Amino acid sequence: MELTQIAQALVQAEQSCERLAQEQGVQEERYRQEMRDGVRIEQLLQWQSHFEAHAAATEQARRTVAHWRQEWEQAQLRLVAARQDRQTLERLAERYQETAQAGERRREQLATDDAAHYRGAPKGDPLP
Repeated sequence: MELTQIAQALVQAEQSCERLAQEQGVQEERYRQEMRDGVRIEQLLQWQSHFEAHAAATEQARRTVAHWRQEWEQAQLRLVAARQDRQTLERLAERYQETAQAGERRREQLATDDAAHYRGAPKGDPLP
């Protein structure tokens, strides 16, 4: 469940990075077109501010992707450890069950041997 949630967050973060990259391309093309047509200093400052904000958003998106990738890797490691623990516990449970069954078989055999011994003893003979 945790791995699924992390995977979804990672996919969303990666999609956000892709959208930002696409937007960057579109904005750069608009900027180049406006530069060819001529811009006032105010427009140039607006573009500069826009690109700086976009660069900050892109960097934040990359950090978010890195964070979720690290969470993904850690969750996978926890999952592997949990699987190994489960396998170890299953083997231990099997051993305990085998030991219990062996003990039960020994008790049944002892009871069968005792019953056979008592049936085979002559009447009136003292029991050992």
